[in-house]
Amino acid sequence: MMLCQQSVEHILHTLRTSRSGLSQQEAHRRLEGFGPNQIRRKSPKNYRIEYLKEFIGFFPVLLETAALLAFVADYFQPGEGNDVLGYAILGAVFVNATFTFWQKYKADKAMEALLKLVKSEAKVIREGQILTVDAAEVVPGDILQLEEGDKVAADAILLEVNELYLDLSVLNGESTPVERHLEAGEAKRELEAHNMLFAGSAVTRGNGVAVVVTTGDATEFGKIALMTTEVVNTVTPIEKEIKHMTAILTLLALAAGLVFFGLGWFSDRGLLISAIFALSLIVANVPEGLLPTITLSLSLASQRMAKRKALVKNLNSVQTLGSATVICTDKTGTLTKNQITVKQVYLADGSEVRFSGNGYFEGGDYAFSRQVSSESEQHLQTLLHAAGWNTRATIDADKRTLSGDPTEAALLAAAHKGGGLPEAEMLKEYPFTSERKMMSSLVRVEGRERLLVKGAVEKVLPLCSHLQLGQVVAMNEAHQQRIAKRNQHLAEQAYRVLAVAMKEGDGEDDLLFLGLVAMIDPPRQGIQRAIKSCYSAYIKVTMITGDNPVTAKAIGENIGLRVDEVMTGDQLDALSNTALRRKLQNRHMLFARMASAQKLRIAQLLQANGDVVAMTGDGVNDAPALKQADIGIAMGSGTDVAKEAADMILLDDNFKSIVSAVEEGRAVYFNIKKLTTYILSSNVPEIVPYVMQFFLKIPLPLSVIQILLIDLGSDQLPGLGLGSEKPEKHIMQRPPVGKGEKILDWEVFKRGYFMNGLFEAGAAMFAFLGFLFLNGWEYGHLDISDEFHRQAMTMTLLGAITCQMANVFTLRSWEGSLWAMTSTNKMIWFGVAVEGVFILAILYVPAVQSVFNTATVPWQDLWLLLPFPVLLLLNHERYKSRLTKVGVQSALV
Repeated sequence: MMLCQQSVEHILHTLRTSRSGLSQQEAHRRLEGFGPNQIRRKSPKNYRIEYLKEFIGFFPVLLETAALLAFVADYFQPGEGNDVLGYAILGAVFVNATFTFWQKYKADKAMEALLKLVKSEAKVIREGQILTVDAAEVVPGDILQLEEGDKVAADAILLEVNELYLDLSVLNGESTPVERHLEAGEAKRELEAHNMLFAGSAVTRGNGVAVVVTTGDATEFGKIALMTTEVVNTVTPIEKEIKHMTAILTLLALAAGLVFFGLGWFSDRGLLISAIFALSLIVANVPEGLLPTITLSLSLASQRMAKRKALVKNLNSVQTLGSATVICTDKTGTLTKNQITVKQVYLADGSEVRFSGNGYFEGGDYAFSRQVSSESEQHLQTLLHAAGWNTRATIDADKRTLSGDPTEAALLAAAHKGGGLPEAEMLKEYPFTSERKMMSSLVRVEGRERLLVKGAVEKVLPLCSHLQLGQVVAMNEAHQQRIAKRNQHLAEQAYRVLAVAMKEGDGEDDLLFLGLVAMIDPPRQGIQRAIKSCYSAYIKVTMITGDNPVTAKAIGENIGLRVDEVMTGDQLDALSNTALRRKLQNRHMLFARMASAQKLRIAQLLQANGDVVAMTGDGVNDAPALKQADIGIAMGSGTDVAKEAADMILLDDNFKSIVSAVEEGRAVYFNIKKLTTYILSSNVPEIVPYVMQFFLKIPLPLSVIQILLIDLGSDQLPGLGLGSEKPEKHIMQRPPVGKGEKILDWEVFKRGYFMNGLFEAGAAMFAFLGFLFLNGWEYGHLDISDEFHRQAMTMTLLGAITCQMANVFTLRSWEGSLWAMTSTNKMIWFGVAVEGVFILAILYVPAVQSVFNTATVPWQDLWLLLPFPVLLLLNHERYKSRLTKVGVQSALV
C-alpha cells in the first residue's frame, strides 16, 4: 500500500513530523541529508573543451590533414607557396571553429536568460509558526500551507483541504484543474492519488495543508526530468551530411592524387616530383572555403528564424526542420491560445448570441443571430451579470493579469463585453465540487438577495422549474429537450457548456433557467492556414494532448487536422509496437489522455518507421520526448526542463512559427546544395591548369596564392549570398528532404564539376593561353619574363572569377529560372560588387598586385573574359528548364 493511502497519523509517524511542523534544527539537518529541493541540472559546460571539439569534427580534420600535406609538399619542394596554402587552410579551420563555437555560446547564454525565473518561495509550518522560505529549503516532513495562486514546492500529501483545485498541466498536459481530496481513491500510483500534490503544479482555487513526502529529484517532476538524461541524442541530418561530404571529398582527393601520381610516374617525372604533385593535387581538391560558408549559412538561417520567433540552440538543428516528415504538437497554447473565451450564449427563449474577440484582454462585442426585442437584450444582461457575479476570478485589464479559474475569468470577460459588471455584495457561497459540478453565490444587488447558479447542464437543468420566454413560464419536458439538444450540439463543436440560473432568495431549488454559455480555448489566428501548409508540404501533423478525446477531436477537425482515428493512452498501452507502428504509418492519428512515457514511445516508433520527427512540448512531462525527437521544440512559456531538452524554442508558443521554421529549414538544405555546387565549380579551374602545366609545356597558369584568393576570398561573399537566399516560391509544395537525399549527390557533382566547373576551367585556360598566343608566345617556351607571366596568370584568375560571378546568379534557384525570380538578394549583389572592386585592384593597384602575383593587363585583351560567363549562365538556365519540363511530364504521367 502506498503511503498516500495510509491514515494521516501513520503518514506523520513515517515522516517523523507533526501538524505543528519540524523544528528549525531538524529542518536544517534534513536539508543537509536530502539536499536542496532542486532538480539536478547538467554539469556546466567547460567552454574550453567545447571550443576544442570544434577542431575535431569530420570536415575540420579533413582540412587539417590537407594543411599537413601542404607542409609536407613544401618541405620537399620549398618556394612553391605550399606553406602559405597550409597556413591559410589552418586559418580557415580556426575561423570556422571560432565562429561555430561563438554561435553555440550565444545560444547557451540566451537559454540561461530564458531559464532565469522569479525566485520561488513556499509557506511552511515550523514549530507551530507559518514561515516563508526559499522553495529550495523545503525538506521531507515539512508542512506546507497552500493558498490560491501558490506553486507547490514539493510532492506532498494533503492533511487538510478546502475545495482545493490543482493545475497539473506541467505534468500531464491537461489544462483543466483537478480537485484534490483527503482520500487517495482507487489509485495504482502516486500520480493518480486524489490526495497528492505535486511539485511544479499550481493551486487554482481553494486552500489546504499538506505534508511533504519527497523533494528534488525524488518528486514526480524530478523523475520525469531525469528520464531526459536517459535519452540518447540523435544525429542531425546536417551532421550526417557533413560526414558524408567529408568521406566523398576525401575519397575523391585521394583517388585524384593516386591517378596523377601514377601518370607522373609513368611519364618519367620521377618519384619525388610525382609524389609532390600528387600531394598538391590532393590539397587542391579540398574545398577550403566550404565549411566556413556552410557554417555562416546556418547562422544566417538561425537569425532569420529568430526574427520569426524561433530560437535555435544548435546550428545543426536548422536544416533538420527541412527534413521533418511529422510534427507532433500539443494542443493547448500551441494550436490554441490557452485563453478560455465565451463565444456563444443560448438564451432560454431560443435567442443565440455570438461574441467576438478572443482571450481575456482583447476586448470584443456581441451580436444576436437575428432581430430580437429589447426583452431579449435585457435577458442577456441578466445572464451575463449572474455568471460574472458568481465567480472568484479577477481580471486586471491594464496589467493584463488574471487570478483564479480560467473558466470564471472567461465569464468575467464576457460580462465586460456585454457592457460591464455592476457592484454586488457577496453574502454566501455554495462551492463547486466534482460531485456537485455546480457553484452558487448568494449576492445582494440593489437591496435584493439573489442566488446565482452556474454549472454542468445535467446538474443545473433538473433544479430549474421556470424559464424566461418573454415572461416567466413553467419548465416542461419540451423545454428541457430543446435545451438538452442545444447543449449536445454545442458540445459536439468542442465547446465547454455551462448552464446559468438564478432565483430570488436562497436555496438551490426552484430556479429560473437563464440560458447556456458556450466557451472554448480558441484556435490561434492563422492556424488553419499553417496546418494546410504542412499538408501541402507532405508533412503529417499529429496532435498529442492530455485533454479528453472528444474535445481534442472536435478542435482538431475545426482547425483542419486530418483525423482518421482518435486513440487514448489506455488504448495505446494495449497495442504492440508493431501494431502501433502500422497505424502511425498508414493513418492520421490523434492522441488524447497521453502520459509522458507514451509520448516518448510515439516519437521512438515514428523514427523506427523512418520519419523525421519534430515534437513540441512545454511541461516537464514532455522533456524525454523532446530530447528523443529529431528536433525538440519547447514553448517559450514552458518549463526549464523542457527548454533544456529542446533544440529550438518557440518564443511566441505559436504553431505558425514552426511552419515558418520548417520553410527556413528546407531553404537551408537547398541553399547549402547551391553553395556547395558553387564552391566545387571553382575547384575545377584551380585543378585543371595545375594538371595541364604538369603534363604540357606551358608556364604555371595559377599560383598557390591565387588559388587561395579564389577559395577564401572572392568565393566567400557571393557564397554567403547563396546561403542566405530566401525560401523559393514552391518550397512548401514539395515533399520533405528525404533521408536518402544527399547534399553532395550526383546532381551537385554534375553541375559543379562537369558542367559549370568545366566552363570555368575552359574560361581560365582560354584566357591564359589566348593572352599568351595573342602576345607572341610560342608553345614550349617556358622562359618568359616575370611581368608577362604575371599578366597571363592574372587572366587565368579573372577567367575563374568572372565565371563565378555568372555562376552565383544562375544558382540562385536550384530548379527554377533565374528570369522568373522576383526577389532581390542584396548579399549576392554586394558580393559581386566587392568582386568587381577586387578585379580592378588586382589589375591596377600595385600593392595588391605584389601580394597576389598579378599585373595590369591591356584592356584590349580583356575581351577574352567575356564569352564563357555568358555561355555558363545560358547553359545552366537551359539545363534547369529541361529538368522542369521533365518533372512536369513525369507528374502528368
